[in-house]
Amino acid sequence: MTLYFYKMKIELICIEKTKKIEYKNIIHDYLNRINKKLSLKIKEISLVNPGKLDKESISNKQVNLIQRHINERDYVVILDERGKSFSSIDFSKWLNFKISSRDIKCLKFIIGGPYGFNKKNMNLIHEEISFSKMTFSHQMIRIFVLEQIYRSLKIINNEPYHNE
Repeated sequence: MTLYFYKMKIELICIEKTKKIEYKNIIHDYLNRINKKLSLKIKEISLVNPGKLDKESISNKQVNLIQRHINERDYVVILDERGKSFSSIDFSKWLNFKISSRDIKCLKFIIGGPYGFNKKNMNLIHEEISFSKMTFSHQMIRIFVLEQIYRSLKIINNEPYHNE
């Protein structure tokens, strides 16, 4: 049985725009695939004049900008290498549980900029998830998140894509 989750919304909130055309093309492809099953949007937040600030100030500014895009009704997940790790199957179970929850209207994944962000100054964080113990560029992790969301939707719907 195929499941469709039209009421659930997912937002991927990222610092700075995707710069490389190759990344943009891959992101666009995954967005098209995912949006056939549920609503996923990417919100890219620009930092203005970050070159004049030190790393801590940039991190704090990112937090302030991100918090403008979340509220108490959102389920907020920070992507951080120190967060909880999942296999693809376990992530699909986690995502299915979140998607199926009547209490969650919007699931928001937060990707910080190149210097990360100061989580202790951020309100409304529900979970921290790690896609790897390795550090990836804030540009590339967007693709990894979208691919895993797409993979999860295929697993949830018992559709071919994931091989195990």
